[in-house]
Amino acid sequence: MTASPSRASRPLLASLVFGAAIVAAVGIAGWLLLLLVKGTVVIVGWALGLALIAVPLLLSRRIVGEHTGVERRQRLWTIAQAVAIGVALCAIAYFVGDHGWLLIVVPAAVVAVLRGARAVQAYREERAVR
Repeated sequence: MTASPSRASRPLLASLVFGAAIVAAVGIAGWLLLLLVKGTVVIVGWALGLALIAVPLLLSRRIVGEHTGVERRQRLWTIAQAVAIGVALCAIAYFVGDHGWLLIVVPAAVVAVLRGARAVQAYREERAVR
């Protein structure tokens, strides 16, 4: 009778160890995937950010050219917007590199702000109709 419980405990122990090994392997694979995705996002963020800063500034003479008045201000404003977006991308890439959880928070915050802006715009349009 003593042989039966020990035989029953071996498969249970083996299955627990096997299950724990699978969970650990999946956890390690998930962590490595997160690091890979985070690294890719950081590299792309830095590349796009630096390009959005350098290219408009280097081509500003050609972009603005001989334009005057309102068109000149519009072109300068467009250059300033591109540079500001580039600075924002570089800052986000820097902070995502240090704090991986921002990889989830930043897009969620952007979506929340855009939805809020749409809701405010819809409210203003509805209020203007009345």
